[in-house]
Amino acid sequence: MCQPREEETQLFSWGWNLYQFAMSKFIQPTCDPWETAMARANTLIYLQVVIDSKPLCIATYHMPCLYKEPDVMAIHSSIVKDLMFQLAAGQDFILAGDFNIKPRDLCYQLLTEKGDAKYNLPKSNTYEISYRPNHEQVLKSAYREKNGTEPVYTDFSHTPHSPNFCETLDYIFFNGSLTVEKVLELPDHPTGESYPDETHPSDHIMIAATFQL
Repeated sequence: MCQPREEETQLFSWGWNLYQFAMSKFIQPTCDPWETAMARANTLIYLQVVIDSKPLCIATYHMPCLYKEPDVMAIHSSIVKDLMFQLAAGQDFILAGDFNIKPRDLCYQLLTEKGDAKYNLPKSNTYEISYRPNHEQVLKSAYREKNGTEPVYTDFSHTPHSPNFCETLDYIFFNGSLTVEKVLELPDHPTGESYPDETHPSDHIMIAATFQL
């Protein structure tokens, strides 16, 4: 009486295991970029100072390094920009950091160029997203404002099985009535095999700007 039931159970278990194996090997799970974006622990650090009786908001942010998930990086780029405008509430502000984006990337355009024709943020398969990007409030880059272009590179790092990475990833963004007086002069070409090395403590080189309030 019990033997057929055991055989049936074993057959079902074997078939289920085979199905799970096939799913894991051949069918990619659906990834919700909003779920991935919200799972990241990247944090905007923000403070407000008063200089010569003038308020100034200063913040830093380290963008997720998710080159293979551009939608996630676009979500973070758009939200951190709009959050800065919300926190500053009309006051001058500076937002600097390692954004893990290149000047020619879409995320750079989302931060610095007005208009929504280029890109729409992805929809979520899991959540109802109430956030709506403000494409009319954008950032200015200190180096581009002063020099007419971004630095040649700000990161020079070793990448296994491929040429070393040498690109601009770091920026000093700002908004308001601030004027860029000068920026730290940067080299056009890296030295050595890769950073960090004996004279460069990080794979990133230092960038700096002086503003007039």
